[in-house]
Amino acid sequence: MDELQEMREQLAALKEKMNTQEVVNDRLIRDILLQKKKSVDKNIWVVGLSSLFTITIGNLAFSYWGVSSWFLIGTTILMLVCFLMTLIPHNWVKKADIQSGNLLVAAKQARRLRKLYKDWEIIGIVLSIIWVGWLFAELTSAVDNKPLLYGLIGGCIFGGIIGGIVGFRQNKKVINELDGMIRYIEEISELDEENNKEEKGL
Repeated sequence: MDELQEMREQLAALKEKMNTQEVVNDRLIRDILLQKKKSVDKNIWVVGLSSLFTITIGNLAFSYWGVSSWFLIGTTILMLVCFLMTLIPHNWVKKADIQSGNLLVAAKQARRLRKLYKDWEIIGIVLSIIWVGWLFAELTSAVDNKPLLYGLIGGCIFGGIIGGIVGFRQNKKVINELDGMIRYIEEISELDEENNKEEKGL
C-alpha cells in the first residue's frame, strides 16, 4: 500500500514537472514570436519617416521648383495613404493573440498581412509610375532652364531608383519575417497535434 502511494506521488511530481516545462516552453515560444512581430512593426517607422520627409522637405523643394499646388496636395495625400495602409494592417497581428491568445489566429492574421505586402509590390510600382510621370510633367511645365530641368529629372530618376531598391528590400524583409512567424506557429501546431495523438494512443 505504501509502495502504491509512493508511486502515485512520484507520478504526480512527474506530471507537475512536465506541466511546468510546457509552461516554460510556451512562454519561450511566445517571446520569440513577439520579437518577430516587433521586427515586422519596425517597417511602420520606416514608412512613417519616409512619408514625413516627403511631405515636409520634399514638398518644400517641389514648391521651390514651381510645381502646382495640386501636385503638392496629391503628394501629401499619397504619402498619408501609404503610411495609414502600413500602420492600420499591422494591428491585425495582435500582441494579445501572441502573448496569451490563440497562436493560430495570429498566424491567420500574419498571412493576411503578408498578402497585403505582396499586393503592394504591384500597387506601389503603379502608384510610383503615376506619381513620377506627374512630377516630370510638372517640372517640364515649371522649369524653363533646360540644363536645370535635365539635372532635376536626372536627380529624381537616381533618387527614385535608390528609393525603389531600399523600399523593395524592406518589403522583402517584412515578408520574410512574416513567413518566419507563420512557419514557426505551423511547426508548433504540428508538434502539438502529434503529442495529443501520442497521449490519446497511450
